Amino acid sequence: MLGVNRLLCGTVGIGDPLRYGRRSGQSPAHLLHYSEDKTPIVVWTSTRRCNLHCAHCYSESQDQEYPNELTTAEAHKFIDDIADFGSPVILFSGGEPTIRPDLFELAPHAHERGLRTVISTNGTLIDERMAQRIMDTNFS
Repeated sequence: MLGVNRLLCGTVGIGDPLRYGRRSGQSPAHLLHYSEDKTPIVVWTSTRRCNLHCAHCYSESQDQEYPNELTTAEAHKFIDDIADFGSPVILFSGGEPTIRPDLFELAPHAHERGLRTVISTNGTLIDERMAQRIMDTNFS
């Protein structure tokens, strides 16, 4: 049986993973939890630095440099390890991930390794240029 939403709209419905397969690499983000091969997604605090200091934030970030954050080379290796583990998603978080200078180098590397890339940002630094960079980098 073919779902009407799939036929008319080209969208995936909640029953489609059961009918058409439940592989995480072929599923849209909102259906990953139905995957039979699911592995944990990774939420990476890629930087603790943030342009805000929100009372509710778990990381207690401030707009300052923090020691011992991963270098670009270490971050590439970290992403490789995540991909080798089989995680379907890496979520770049923070602090504020758009402050990390190599974000737009790391995300394409993750994407090339087969990871769905997601960004969790406070949005305050997103102007038209930044929005275009995020889109061009294939963030979900």
